[in-house]
Amino acid sequence: MIVTIFTGNIGSVKPVAQVGNSKVLNFNVAADKHFTAKNGEKVTETTWFECALWNRENVFPFLKVGTQVTIQGEVSARAYIDKEDPKKALAILTCTVEIIEFQSKTKTEEK
Repeated sequence: MIVTIFTGNIGSVKPVAQVGNSKVLNFNVAADKHFTAKNGEKVTETTWFECALWNRENVFPFLKVGTQVTIQGEVSARAYIDKEDPKKALAILTCTVEIIEFQSKTKTEEK
């Protein structure tokens, strides 16, 4: 099991799904890494995580696009082959959320 901690902004939220007796909320988080390249150029690299939060109905309503969160959870990777271009393969990072902390209000709430 690989557990990691990352901070990022929620990019999308899917509707709550019922899986047997459990409820899950799937959402994506964009985590940015900022650094300066050797040529002096400032660079931002974004890593997307597909997150799943299980049985936390009291938290679901607060997970909105633009909200900054810190996530701790079990991360795994899976391969995705583009159906239109079979030579194009992507790695998708998934995270089963164990702990979630809110870092800010959503961008729309700040206005």
